[in-house]
Amino acid sequence: MNPYQEIRKVPLDYSGITSSAFAVQRLDEEKGWKEAGVVGAHYMLLPNQEVKDIADDLVESAYIDFELDKEFFNGKNFMLSYKAVDSIATVDHTAKDEDIDKLNLGIQFWNSYDGSRSFGFSLMLYRLICTNGMMSKQYLQNHRFRHAPGSKDWNTQLESMVHLLNMTQDGENNSVNTMINGIKELNTRIIDVEELSNIRHNHLKDIPIGTWGEIVDKFTDPRGDYHDTSNGWGLLNSATDILWHKKKPTLASYNHNAIITDGIINAICA
Repeated sequence: MNPYQEIRKVPLDYSGITSSAFAVQRLDEEKGWKEAGVVGAHYMLLPNQEVKDIADDLVESAYIDFELDKEFFNGKNFMLSYKAVDSIATVDHTAKDEDIDKLNLGIQFWNSYDGSRSFGFSLMLYRLICTNGMMSKQYLQNHRFRHAPGSKDWNTQLESMVHLLNMTQDGENNSVNTMINGIKELNTRIIDVEELSNIRHNHLKDIPIGTWGEIVDKFTDPRGDYHDTSNGWGLLNSATDILWHKKKPTLASYNHNAIITDGIINAICA
């Protein structure tokens, strides 16, 4: 599905009575105008192409080299994810050089045509060796743009974002550093049945049973990628491997990524 289709916001009315809400429509190349959502009169509606242009300009303004990793669009929600080329940390300093497990900074940009996700960005982390993406609502900054491009404080908002990226890459972001330290602790904690039960029933009880079962199956597979790393880091990567690399990702799979990342770190590091 093309995320960069033309859009328009049109008023809703019934029998001559005009609603305070508006329909957002996108121009499908084959089917014509299709409704993408309903929003309020003051909702800051931006075309995805404009979001992409802003994202490209912002990552180019930072001193960090970024590359585009993912693009997601389901007809309503839009996401771009960029991965830094250079690492910001290693998980295990005792490993041989060729085996060093590196973490890279990432940044996501979100937008929606139905009001479910306001235009904004979120920091994230990547595991370089397998490009598993880790999202977090607790440890990684999220920012929602409150004013549209061209507004009085727009440049100030962008400068603040660039500063956040640069200071994070320099190791000066305390929230990100806390998450990295949590990941390092996961790498030292073996996960037995009792710990697995604690994580599931005390920290991740709202994750669907099917999703949890798929994660545990990957984690315990003796022929799988994570059998030799039966620690907290292996469990987290079993989850992010599934959720980040889905062939058909959903908004729920991205939300579960953040919930599981925070839940596993909290369970082990509390």
